[in-house]
Parts: sequence; C-alpha cells; structure tokens
Amino acid sequence: MKRHFFMLFTLLVLALLVAMPASTRLAAVQATMAPTMAGTPTTGFDPAVCFRAATNNDKMVTFKAKPGPYTIGISNSFIGNAWRTQMIQMAKAYAETPDIKPMIKELTVVSSGQDVEAQIAAMDNMIAQGVDAIILNAATPEAFGAVIKRATDAGIIVVSFDNIVTAPEAVLVNEDQVEFGRVMAEDLAKRMNGKGNVVLVNGVPGTSVDSDRNKGAKEVFSKYPDIKILAELEGKWDSGTSQTVMADLLATKPKIDGVWIQGGGPGVLQAFKDAKVPLVPMAGEAENGFRKALATMKDQGLTGISVGQTPGMVAVSMRVALELLQGKTLPRVIAMPLPIATTETMKEGVDYFSNVPDDFFTAIKIPACGVDLTPEEILAVKVQ
Repeated sequence: MKRHFFMLFTLLVLALLVAMPASTRLAAVQATMAPTMAGTPTTGFDPAVCFRAATNNDKMVTFKAKPGPYTIGISNSFIGNAWRTQMIQMAKAYAETPDIKPMIKELTVVSSGQDVEAQIAAMDNMIAQGVDAIILNAATPEAFGAVIKRATDAGIIVVSFDNIVTAPEAVLVNEDQVEFGRVMAEDLAKRMNGKGNVVLVNGVPGTSVDSDRNKGAKEVFSKYPDIKILAELEGKWDSGTSQTVMADLLATKPKIDGVWIQGGGPGVLQAFKDAKVPLVPMAGEAENGFRKALATMKDQGLTGISVGQTPGMVAVSMRVALELLQGKTLPRVIAMPLPIATTETMKEGVDYFSNVPDDFFTAIKIPACGVDLTPEEILAVKVQ
C-alpha cells in the first residue's frame, strides 16, 4: 500500500512539474536541490571557461604529472608602473588564497627591468634552483627562445603572459591585444563622429602588447579618412609619464578631438586639467581614476570606453601552471576575455571604487578562474 501511494505521489509531482512554465519549473527543481547545493563549496573555478583556446591556438599540451606542492618562479621585466606593481601584488595575494596555498611550496618573484640579458640570467637562476614552473612577463617577444628551451628540457613548464614570447615551447596566456586596441579605437572613432585629430598615448616600446594594441588602433583609424593621428606619445602605461608627455603636447596648443590611451589615463586627464583644456572623448585602460572620470565627468565633455588588461592575468597563469603540473591537458594558447566598461555602463563598486587610489587597475575579478581578490587584499601586499 505504501509503495502504491509513493508511486501515485511521484506521478502527481511529475505531472505538476510538466504543467508549470519553464521558469517556474526550474525554480522548483532548484529549490529541491538547495540543501545539497548549499553544502557544496565552490570557488567559481571553471576550467572550460577559464582555459578557453585562443583563435590562434596551435595544439593541446600535456606534461608529465608531478607531486606537489610546487615551487613557482615569476620572471617579470618592467616594474616602473602601477600595473606591474599590482600584478606582483595579485600574484602574492593569490598564492595565499585557500585553494592555491596548499599547492605552492615557494613563490619567487624577480623583476629585471628592460634588460633582456638580466631577465634571461634570472630565468637561468630559476632553472638552476629547480623550480617547477616559470611564469614569464618578457621584456621582448623574440629573445627568450634559448632559455625557454633550456627550461623545458629540464622539465620546467614556462607560461608566458601579458608580453608574450614567440618560443613554441611556452604556454601563452593573454588577451587579444590587437582586438584590445581595435575595440578602443572603434568606440573613440564613433564618439568623434568619424573626424578630427586623435592623439595616441602608447605603452612601453618594443613590447608585444604595445605594438599589437597600436596595430589594432591604426587598422581602425585608417578606415576614417577624416581622422588624423596628430601625435604618438610614449606613455609607458604609466600615469606620471603620460601626464608629462601629454602636458608637453598641450603646451603647443594643438587641436585635439580624441585621445587613445594604452595606459596612464589618470595622468592624461590631469594634464588636460592643469592646462585648462576642455575634455574630449577618450579611450583608455581600466585605472580606477580613469573609470571614475568616465562615470562622473560627462557634463564636462568626457565620454569613452575603458578596456582592461587585468593584472590578474598573472594569477590565471599560475593556475595554468598548477593544472599542467598535475598532468591536465590545456590549450597551448589561452585567451582571456576583454573586461570592458563605458560611460554608459559604468557602475561604482563594480567597475570603479571610491576608496582606492586612482592608479589602481579595477579589472581584478576573474570568477571562472577562481580569482576573487578584493582591492583591500591586493593593496595589503607589500612590493619591495
């Protein structure tokens, strides 16, 4: 009798579910699962989303699994701007998160500046010390082939990010930098109504990021015969440097209708303010000060787009190395999505923060990769 009652009850529940609208049915099913779901810890890490193959991915890679915990070396080149400092802060903060800390025995960070030979020597030292993986932000794309080959021959995984290398042995993690420059230029060209003088504030010369972003921008501007590139300035992705070079240009009293900025947006804005020059549409990076200005200064003539090269890319690269060290198979070339915000979509507490410095890069959360650091956690890390 109990069995017949249970069968009839089950059939009745199924009939009710089928009769429900789809959204109501989904809510009902989720409600029955709620105790189980609530008891399952999650970091948001989703390998299928986090490790998406880039359009130019050439193969999948697998390395022999090693037992952990692991020794990770980070070889950084340029250290003279807020992005690089924050990148190192994020690497160290990420290494201390509950998911990652048990997997890392030691994390070593060495910044060598733009001296290619010094960076190669630092990598050779890491090889000699027997690290398990090297996370590389290279001074230049082409010069690291031999040292990367030495590392991989020694069983060391090399993950190159941000300013990536051409060595085929390296695993690459990056955003599409040509698309980065292109997206910024397309938005700016529309806000300029397809005409006028534009100034390009570039990054660190000789790096792949600088040349690729510049390439994407010029591809767009070349399609607008009434847009003239008035000047190209070397801002080095740094607010102080960008302010100086923009101030020097503004002192010549040129007619500027738009500014395309690889990095250093707060400095460019300060230069306009100091020169008492009316603001114009701009396209820039994801510094907090630049995004705050886009959100709040529309009545002063400033509108635009902010595209972020997240410093959290280093954390994703660390995660890539850790997965590969455990024998997982991943794309050799991994693409991260572009974090984009515009004047029209900007939200406080999400895209910018009222209580952090202007040169803080706000694109810090990458949920699918388990990167969920707060500004406070990042800024608490000291970088010597």
